This record gives sequence, C-alpha cells and structure tokens, in this order.
Amino acid sequence: MQKYIMGSICEIISGGTPSTTEPSFWGGDINWISIADFINANRYVTTTEKTITQDGLNHSATTLLQREDLIVSARGTVGKVALIPHSMAFNQSCYGFRSKNPNILLNEYLFYWFKSNSQQLTNSSNGSVFDTITKNTFDNITINLPNTPTQRHIVNPMPKLSFSSPRC
Repeated sequence: MQKYIMGSICEIISGGTPSTTEPSFWGGDINWISIADFINANRYVTTTEKTITQDGLNHSATTLLQREDLIVSARGTVGKVALIPHSMAFNQSCYGFRSKNPNILLNEYLFYWFKSNSQQLTNSSNGSVFDTITKNTFDNITINLPNTPTQRHIVNPMPKLSFSSPRC
C-alpha cells in the first residue's frame, strides 16, 4: 500500500450554474448534474433533471466531466458519490474527480473508496447552514492505495469465464 494526499493523485474539478435568468442557457442537450440527480444512485448518474445548452456551458463556471469521472456531493448532503457514464456538466454543490494517473489510481477504485469513506468527508465538513466541504478539504485527506492490478481485482473481482465447446 502506498499513501497519497487526495489532491496529489486526483484532478479535483469545480462545477457551476449557468444564469437562470437566461433562457437560452437551459433545455439543451447537455446533462447538468445537481446533487438531487445522484443522491440515491447506486453507481452511475444516467439522467439529470435539468439540461443546459452549449451557450450555457460556455458562459458559466460549469465544466464537462468525462466518462468514468466521479461526482461527489460537497454541500448539504456531503459525500454522496456516483460515476459518470458519458460527458455531463454539473453545479457548484459538487466536485468532479479524475485520476491524474491511471497507473496509480483507477477512477472506479476511487468510487468504492469514497463509498467506504464517506464519513471521513462528513467529518471534514463545516458550515453554519449547510455542511460544506471545499477543495482544500482534499489537501488533508490521505488515501492508501494498493497497486493497480489489486485495484482492478477489487473493482472487478470475477474473472471473465470462457467456455469452449466440448469435444465429441
């Protein structure tokens, strides 16, 4: 096992919200994630309540997450996590996570790490009205990582079976 600071092995991506007073930013073909879209997700966020347009993406602080990136709730309900099956934008109540080096950390392994360690995030939160974590929170979170073959085995424990035809 190797110990890392979360921010040293993960790109931590901030989200944003296009102006709600600009109708041309909303109702497009880009899924836009809020915590409500994945608070009860088992693994993937597949659909979102709201969508934005390319104009909304271009004129806001939101960012597109890529396939297999993670989304983690950072405000209100802290520490909920899901994987992204395709590109999606997201709001500022969440952070996106992407491994900086897949030879050190697999995104899917990080998903299970967050699932198992959500209490650590909750304990790191603060705020008078809503529990909140900031990007700086991850400068204080360490993660012990097995090597990537072990991570891969944890994520996909069952080997693929191949069957051959019986000889007659």
